[in-house]
Amino acid sequence: MTQLRAYNPAVTYHHSFHIIHKDETDTTMEDARQALNSGQGEFIVCTATSQRRARGRLSGRTWVDDSKGDLLFTAAFLKSRVTTPYPLTQLVALALCRQLENTYQLTPQIKWPNDVYVNNGKIAGILVESEGEYYLAGMGLNIQRRFFPATLRHPATTLVSALEMLGSHGTMRCEPAFVLDDILVELERLLLEKPMVSEVEKRLAKRGKVVKVTVGNPNRFETVQGLLVGLKDDGALLIDTGGLELRAIYSGEMS
Repeated sequence: MTQLRAYNPAVTYHHSFHIIHKDETDTTMEDARQALNSGQGEFIVCTATSQRRARGRLSGRTWVDDSKGDLLFTAAFLKSRVTTPYPLTQLVALALCRQLENTYQLTPQIKWPNDVYVNNGKIAGILVESEGEYYLAGMGLNIQRRFFPATLRHPATTLVSALEMLGSHGTMRCEPAFVLDDILVELERLLLEKPMVSEVEKRLAKRGKVVKVTVGNPNRFETVQGLLVGLKDDGALLIDTGGLELRAIYSGEMS
């Protein structure tokens, strides 16, 4: 059992996270699912150095690691513990943003619906799935890699690259286990705090700019274009298309 460090002395953290690590696995999501089905309960965290079949939010999308130090994990939480009106995906993204801000003085942004960006490059992707009474929250965070596949759909970056741009790489710890510990502390803190959606909204990438959103499944080819106003209380994206009312989008992909 790995007892987490308290980020804020005024907050008491009651839970321990049971970390299960593999050097190589198919996906940490499936490892966490198997752990639950074998009788292990909440706060199980499955990590890996490399994944063979990591997938993204949409069918056909994959997460490619370089087997050299990215942070890859899935954590299990009881659904009853997640009481924010907006999705757990956004709460996990907020936890990562706070960790990057507090530990490394970076300025991350949340690219709706499930990515975190630093310096206009994707640094992390988040995937949340359901398993009975549990949520499985998975994350891939680029930490130390130097090269990315040429086929990536969006620019990518790493924690090391972002710290080098600040001139602080040599003075900051950024091993995957250290970063994971801090993220889990932030996530538990947020589950206790139940922050308003404004905490996510103020970190929302492209807010106040014209964007195009592919609604729902991208194979439907339905797009909405307009000014990104912000988020509804339930986490839906609000787009001003010039009509009488703002358009609320609950599922899709923003470009």
